[in-house]
Amino acid sequence: MKILIANTHHHLGGGDSTYTFQLGELLKHNNIDVFFFAMQDPKNIYDPNDDLFVNNIDFKFLNNKKTIRNGIHVAKRAIFSIEAKINFSRLLQRVKPDIIHLQNIHAHITPSIIIEAKKNDLPVLWTLHDYKLVCPNTHFFIDSNSKICEACTSFNYFNAVLKKCKKDSIMASLMASIESYIHAFIGIRNIPKYFLSPSNFLRNKLVYRGFSPDKILHLPLFIPDYLFNGKSGDEGYFLYFGRITPIKGIRTLLDAFHTLPEAKLLIAGRIDESFEAEFYNRLPTNAEYVGMRYGDDLRSLILNSRSTILPSLWYENQPFSITESFASGKPVIASDLGGMNELIKHRESGFLVPPGDSVALSSAVKWLHENPKNAKRLGANAKAYALKEHSATSHYDRLIQIYESAL
Repeated sequence: MKILIANTHHHLGGGDSTYTFQLGELLKHNNIDVFFFAMQDPKNIYDPNDDLFVNNIDFKFLNNKKTIRNGIHVAKRAIFSIEAKINFSRLLQRVKPDIIHLQNIHAHITPSIIIEAKKNDLPVLWTLHDYKLVCPNTHFFIDSNSKICEACTSFNYFNAVLKKCKKDSIMASLMASIESYIHAFIGIRNIPKYFLSPSNFLRNKLVYRGFSPDKILHLPLFIPDYLFNGKSGDEGYFLYFGRITPIKGIRTLLDAFHTLPEAKLLIAGRIDESFEAEFYNRLPTNAEYVGMRYGDDLRSLILNSRSTILPSLWYENQPFSITESFASGKPVIASDLGGMNELIKHRESGFLVPPGDSVALSSAVKWLHENPKNAKRLGANAKAYALKEHSATSHYDRLIQIYESAL
């Protein structure tokens, strides 16, 4: 069997890239041929077919240099990429895959490649990492006021413009709205054989908005075996790792630790440029920003923490920050929201707190800080759950069944 995996980024980064590489290794380990299609980038991991990767586009740069020409270029590339379609067609002819497995492809690669897969009569599976298929702004969120919004039901994508939900910009919101209407009009959602949803929460949101329940399969993401093998310690600190941006509840996190001088917080990740000044102004004296951490460095931080924290304000799908913490035997404090509460059992494997509630977050941190033995017990429960529900073996067995059904 030959599987072609498409994902925008082919370097270490967000959850979509993490899953893409982990999935590729899992399939190869089971003697399945794996190929990739992505966007060219100097940070990319080498791939023998990267000559056919789509050219890099820097939307942030183009949006900062607002001209009519740049606007047209963004529109042409973000909605339907002819270049991606052509390059993808050439890759299909080169590697002759049996199945196309999509990850995050919007904007940079675009669903144009799905049309090419259909033309070649190839089954398409799509693992969903966000809500882009039903929300122009991807995550049911209004960027300007950090509020959840579900106004775009039943193809009412014009609400994105009325609410300026994307970057507090009419133009950015208009582009996102047009993109959603065009993709709906050409029937992108009807082509994949199956959509794979890591959380039941995401699945239910799609079904409510008209997706066929039979096409949306719940398949939790997995944790590689090696992540279960680390030696867990406890140096007493709490850890946040991930993007440092308001949507992740960073303001709530920092406010909570301002009231807990006895507890120590480490923060690892990339700071959003627009949030950097505010972040440093808010940073309490008992918190330390340790920069970007990857691989063994990040794993060591997790293994030696008391607990990790994910105070997101949006409907997180199935965050790797939770499952990787569980694999390391660590409880997690997270918002009682989205797919997070499908992973965490309150006071059994961590704490669930109301999103944006710094007092409740502070209370959970204080309890774990004062009860290290109970924290260890919760961490053991978390690891046992992860071994049962998120093992590579169970994920592979279920995925192979889905592949065979698609064929």
